[in-house]
Amino acid sequence: MTEKNNRPNLKIESNLPIRTVGIETERERKNFTDLPPQNYIHVWWARRPTPATRLAVLSSVLPDTVDDDTLLRWMGMNPDNKPRDSSIAEHIRHKKRTKDSASGPIYDHYGYKKAWKQSPSKDTLSEIHDTVRQTWDGELPTVLDATAGGGSIPFESVRYGFPTVANELNPVASVILKAVLEHPRINGDLSDEIQKWGEEINKRARNDLSEYFPSKQGEETHEYMWAHTITCPDCGLEVPLSPNWWLDKESANEGVAVRPKINESEDTVKFEIVNLPDDIDKSTYNPTNGSTSRGKATCLRCDVVIEGDEIKSQAQSKNLGYQLYGVHAAKKSSGKRNKRYFRAPETKDIEGFERACNAVSESVELSTILTEERYIGPADRSENYGIEQWREMFSPRQLLVHWTYLQKYEEIKATVQESYPQEEANAILTYLAIAADKALDYNCRLSVWDSTVPKLAHLFSRHDFAFAWSFAESNLTAEGLGYEWVLENTLKAYSDFHNLSGDSEAPVDVFQGDAASLPIDAESIQAIVLDPPYYDNVMYAELSDFFYVWLKQYLGDIYPDFFSRELTDKQSEAVANQAEYEDIAGDNSKRELAKNDYENKMTGIFQEMHRVLDDDGIFTLMFTHKKTEAWDTLTKSLIEAGFAVKSTHPVSTESPLSLHQAGKNAAESTILLASEKREENDEYTLWSDVKNTTRTVAREKARELDQQGVEFTKVDMVLASFGPTLRVFTEKYPVVNDEGEEIRPQKALDEARGAVSDYLIENYLNEGVKQVDSKTEWYILSWLIFEARRFPYDEARRLAIGVGEDLDSLKKEHRMWRKRSGDVLLRPHSDRVQDINKSSDNRSGRKPVDPEALSFATALDKVHAALHVYEAKGATTAWNWLNDRNCGSDPQFRATVEALLRILPHDDDDWNLARDLAAGETGELLNLDLDSAIFQEQEDEEGQKTLTDEF
Repeated sequence: MTEKNNRPNLKIESNLPIRTVGIETERERKNFTDLPPQNYIHVWWARRPTPATRLAVLSSVLPDTVDDDTLLRWMGMNPDNKPRDSSIAEHIRHKKRTKDSASGPIYDHYGYKKAWKQSPSKDTLSEIHDTVRQTWDGELPTVLDATAGGGSIPFESVRYGFPTVANELNPVASVILKAVLEHPRINGDLSDEIQKWGEEINKRARNDLSEYFPSKQGEETHEYMWAHTITCPDCGLEVPLSPNWWLDKESANEGVAVRPKINESEDTVKFEIVNLPDDIDKSTYNPTNGSTSRGKATCLRCDVVIEGDEIKSQAQSKNLGYQLYGVHAAKKSSGKRNKRYFRAPETKDIEGFERACNAVSESVELSTILTEERYIGPADRSENYGIEQWREMFSPRQLLVHWTYLQKYEEIKATVQESYPQEEANAILTYLAIAADKALDYNCRLSVWDSTVPKLAHLFSRHDFAFAWSFAESNLTAEGLGYEWVLENTLKAYSDFHNLSGDSEAPVDVFQGDAASLPIDAESIQAIVLDPPYYDNVMYAELSDFFYVWLKQYLGDIYPDFFSRELTDKQSEAVANQAEYEDIAGDNSKRELAKNDYENKMTGIFQEMHRVLDDDGIFTLMFTHKKTEAWDTLTKSLIEAGFAVKSTHPVSTESPLSLHQAGKNAAESTILLASEKREENDEYTLWSDVKNTTRTVAREKARELDQQGVEFTKVDMVLASFGPTLRVFTEKYPVVNDEGEEIRPQKALDEARGAVSDYLIENYLNEGVKQVDSKTEWYILSWLIFEARRFPYDEARRLAIGVGEDLDSLKKEHRMWRKRSGDVLLRPHSDRVQDINKSSDNRSGRKPVDPEALSFATALDKVHAALHVYEAKGATTAWNWLNDRNCGSDPQFRATVEALLRILPHDDDDWNLARDLAAGETGELLNLDLDSAIFQEQEDEEGQKTLTDEF
């Protein structure tokens, strides 16, 4: 065994069972009512799933002598129904493939409950600790997460009994870390105490708020549906704004909706409840057609289109109003379950709201609370609509309700602090504040009504402050809902944390501050596992201000160091925030300045990791791969900080089957990138001396993974090859070209991608593909590598550069792909070839391929035209068409047909047409030498194509 100084190689420096862990990740995320507690205790963004997190922690401290079965068993994936002659990985992949035909609970099918529910037993923990101590000179290594966010990484470290350090710059996340890592491990179960004081808060708040939520006899209101309103500039109608009028949409033609009616005498709109199709047919009234679309509105009376600028102008002048258009209520009945229903607004509903508005305007304290100006950054979508202060995130009644619950919390705070030891009191009060935060998330002007469930949807279903034309208001005082629900949900999170980690004796330190300046001794950490913020993916500080301004009211005296600022720290945050350069960019690009700032901050964080890491330590970086730029930016920062990359492991965080059916791929993998401290190299290395080595190690890694079969897809092979490529690059750093110019890591990654592509072509495609034109080659390689019609734009761009093509030209001139939500979607023949059954004058000019042409710009054009002719005219016409164009003797045509048969999924229409073209009379003309295996059904453990099938 090779050693780095005093410790053996680690498991993360070897191969990992990534596909099996990916299956377990899918299981975890499949059911959103059965997620780990860290996923629902409080809103936090971009949490990593437990299996990937657990893999990162354990493989970073265990030696590479631990086999995959042992690792999976220690991770909680220990099926009790596994055949003796099968490995755990084989068993889990087999169960994944057969789960649709299984009966009974899914955990019976797999033979174990979800891994996140499995805490290691004392015996297992003893096994792990003994092995780890042998690896780390007799001691348990300390695990650090310096950008801990919602606590997924340190929580798993705690569960496995390792000394743990968690740091976070953001105060909201720091509160979450306290609630996740510390409070559930205080002696005893505090569930009853949290519930007791939560119920006391709710009782007192209900008493004060009852007059603002009046109900009819035998009824209780649950939610109110509101539309923002503007005045029509043409006819003066007060126009309610909503994208649709559904309340409970059972299908496209059935459900409960409201129907607007014009009140001519008052220039207003009233609403009535309609049931489709009983009361009215969709052809007569379609609730899907609301009053707003694409940022504009249509007057419900004069049909004039109200432009977006006019709406924003009225909103910024504080002229947006509120109109109640529906009420979700429940009928009270003794001894029976309440039946929920919808009704139209009534006078008492409006009166209750108006009383709340008056109460807010008459209260000095309520008139001045949360008057801080909101930070307006990349995540903002609401300032244009007049929401400039944090109080304006709420309607007057919502503001009154949240303020009242805060007052009742303050009333019981002193009693709690006097009745319990400080640690217990802080835990109880923190969890009650978290419950209040959850109520905020589900009760503001940006919380919308989801009519497809139906339910109230929370604000942060997206990572921004998207303005809502219509919103839903929760009656927090309602029985079984509102505050009772958020308290129950918060209690469940606490109980889960307590049950999962309450027995752990791991020492834990939670710090709040900049990850680039930690209160930790040098070389005191053995394993760093970090999930850093990436570029501009999530504006954590900007988003968390929504909670910060309220938590400061709740917990400012309990955690004074957390809440010393008016808002969260945007300047120290490691994100590419262009808003920070709005006024100072000058002639420079805000985007470039933000990118440089992000890279500098990440370098600072990584330099601090280098300082605190032991010389024998390991640094495992987790991030979600989306753009190839991520590798370049992060690895450049790692190199500058003094690290050498050792390995990379892509762990799929989604179901390969469902992604494939949706036309996506596994590019949303969580990447584990392991690195160590490197020796400084004062001499420059020429790129020409490094280039061939990077290609060689990348190709060798692809071959190695290829031989392991079902654990690795082709995307995995490309991403995993980056590890040895970057290892060579970082060991030789700094690298320059012949002119002395610095070479960035991206250059080495491009070489790795090219080397793996060449390997895959040689082993999984026909030799003739090397002779096809570069445009066709790009299309074929896209299918080959990504194994899906849809994949990230940046990956497509890099691949195009690799074959010498311009990606935008492939889209605009050749229509080989189109864009969907920032991704590339490969076009089938039907999107590219004009209809031969139409006259040339009546064909779509947007489709570039003329099926009657005698020559074509690319081999793909010619093949796609042939598929269309076969489909539209039949085999005989297709034979004549092929013969007239000498397709049987055209090596590029033949190679492209064969390649499509090898790479397209068998349920794809183009694959079926290519198969028919290669058979029968047309097949005799083409005379393709095809292996019968090409036509066999694709059937593997995970519902996707794999390189080999050993099971």
